[in-house]
Amino acid sequence: MKNLNKLRVDSGLTQKELAHLLNITDKAYWSYESGRTEPNIETLIKLADYFNVSLDYLCGRQNKNLIFTDSLTETQKKLVAIIKKLTPDQALFALGYFSDMLKLPYSEVRPSRPF
Repeated sequence: MKNLNKLRVDSGLTQKELAHLLNITDKAYWSYESGRTEPNIETLIKLADYFNVSLDYLCGRQNKNLIFTDSLTETQKKLVAIIKKLTPDQALFALGYFSDMLKLPYSEVRPSRPF
Protein backbone atom coordinates (compact mmCIF):
# COMPACT_ATOMS: atom_id res chain seq x y z
CA MET A 1 0.00 0.00 0.00
CA LYS A 2 2.52 2.50 -1.25
CA ASN A 3 0.50 5.71 -0.82
CA LEU A 4 -1.64 4.78 2.17
CA ASN A 5 0.65 6.31 4.80
CA LYS A 6 0.99 9.57 2.85
CA LEU A 7 -2.78 9.87 2.38
CA ARG A 8 -3.45 9.21 6.05
CA VAL A 9 -0.79 11.64 7.31
CA ASP A 10 -1.85 14.35 4.83
CA SER A 11 -5.41 13.96 6.14
CA GLY A 12 -4.24 14.42 9.73
CA LEU A 13 -5.52 11.02 10.86
CA THR A 14 -3.85 8.54 13.17
CA GLN A 15 -3.74 4.86 12.29
CA LYS A 16 -6.23 4.22 15.08
CA GLU A 17 -8.68 6.83 13.76
CA LEU A 18 -8.54 5.46 10.23
CA ALA A 19 -8.93 1.88 11.48
CA HIS A 20 -12.04 3.00 13.37
CA LEU A 21 -13.45 4.69 10.24
CA LEU A 22 -12.88 1.46 8.30
CA ASN A 23 -14.36 -0.64 11.11
CA ILE A 24 -11.21 -2.77 11.38
CA THR A 25 -8.71 -3.36 14.17
CA ASP A 26 -5.72 -1.10 14.71
CA LYS A 27 -3.46 -4.08 14.10
CA ALA A 28 -5.15 -4.88 10.77
CA TYR A 29 -4.71 -1.31 9.60
CA TRP A 30 -1.08 -1.22 10.76
CA SER A 31 -0.41 -4.38 8.76
CA TYR A 32 -1.75 -2.71 5.60
CA GLU A 33 0.35 0.39 6.04
CA SER A 34 3.48 -1.58 6.92
CA GLY A 35 3.04 -3.87 3.92
CA ARG A 36 2.73 -7.06 5.97
CA THR A 37 -0.73 -7.83 4.55
CA GLU A 38 -2.94 -6.47 1.79
CA PRO A 39 -6.50 -5.28 2.38
CA ASN A 40 -9.34 -7.06 0.61
CA ILE A 41 -11.03 -5.35 -2.33
CA GLU A 42 -13.90 -4.05 -0.16
CA THR A 43 -11.44 -2.29 2.16
CA LEU A 44 -9.43 -0.98 -0.80
CA ILE A 45 -12.59 0.57 -2.24
CA LYS A 46 -13.48 2.12 1.13
CA LEU A 47 -10.00 3.64 1.36
CA ALA A 48 -10.07 4.96 -2.22
CA ASP A 49 -13.53 6.44 -1.69
CA TYR A 50 -12.55 7.99 1.65
CA PHE A 51 -9.44 9.68 0.21
CA ASN A 52 -11.09 10.36 -3.16
CA VAL A 53 -8.31 8.67 -5.12
CA SER A 54 -8.20 5.85 -7.64
CA LEU A 55 -7.34 2.30 -6.65
CA ASP A 56 -4.27 2.60 -8.89
CA TYR A 57 -3.04 5.62 -6.94
CA LEU A 58 -3.76 3.95 -3.61
CA CYS A 59 -1.71 0.92 -4.64
CA GLY A 60 1.16 2.99 -6.06
CA ARG A 61 0.52 2.27 -9.74
CA GLN A 62 -0.02 5.92 -10.61
CA ASN A 63 1.82 9.06 -9.57
CA LYS A 64 -1.01 11.56 -9.27
CA ASN A 65 -4.49 11.76 -7.84
CA LEU A 66 -7.31 11.76 -10.33
CA ILE A 67 -10.03 14.35 -10.40
CA PHE A 68 -13.37 12.60 -10.02
CA THR A 69 -16.06 14.71 -11.63
CA ASP A 70 -19.06 12.37 -11.26
CA SER A 71 -20.60 14.38 -8.43
CA LEU A 72 -19.93 17.81 -9.97
CA THR A 73 -22.46 19.98 -11.75
CA GLU A 74 -21.92 20.74 -15.43
CA THR A 75 -20.68 24.22 -14.52
CA GLN A 76 -18.18 22.78 -12.02
CA LYS A 77 -16.97 20.29 -14.66
CA LYS A 78 -16.36 23.19 -17.06
CA LEU A 79 -14.38 25.01 -14.37
CA VAL A 80 -12.20 21.93 -13.81
CA ALA A 81 -11.53 21.70 -17.56
CA ILE A 82 -10.51 25.37 -17.65
CA ILE A 83 -8.33 25.07 -14.53
CA LYS A 84 -6.40 22.19 -16.07
CA LYS A 85 -5.40 24.49 -18.96
CA LEU A 86 -4.01 27.29 -16.77
CA THR A 87 -0.31 28.11 -16.60
CA PRO A 88 1.20 28.17 -13.09
CA ASP A 89 0.99 31.98 -12.99
CA GLN A 90 -2.62 31.94 -14.17
CA ALA A 91 -3.45 29.30 -11.56
CA LEU A 92 -2.03 31.48 -8.76
CA PHE A 93 -4.02 34.46 -10.04
CA ALA A 94 -7.22 32.34 -10.20
CA LEU A 95 -6.56 31.02 -6.68
CA GLY A 96 -6.30 34.58 -5.40
CA TYR A 97 -9.44 35.62 -7.27
CA PHE A 98 -11.53 32.73 -5.94
CA SER A 99 -10.23 33.14 -2.40
CA ASP A 100 -11.12 36.86 -2.48
CA MET A 101 -14.57 36.09 -3.90
CA LEU A 102 -15.22 33.55 -1.11
CA LYS A 103 -13.46 35.69 1.53
CA LEU A 104 -11.19 32.79 2.49
CA PRO A 105 -8.10 33.41 4.62
CA TYR A 106 -4.80 33.13 2.77
CA SER A 107 -3.71 30.29 5.06
CA GLU A 108 -6.59 28.19 3.72
CA VAL A 109 -5.72 28.61 0.04
CA ARG A 110 -1.94 29.10 0.12
CA PRO A 111 -0.26 26.57 -2.21
CA SER A 112 1.52 23.89 -0.18
CA ARG A 113 4.36 23.88 -2.68
CA PRO A 114 5.38 26.12 -5.58
CA PHE A 115 4.28 25.08 -9.06
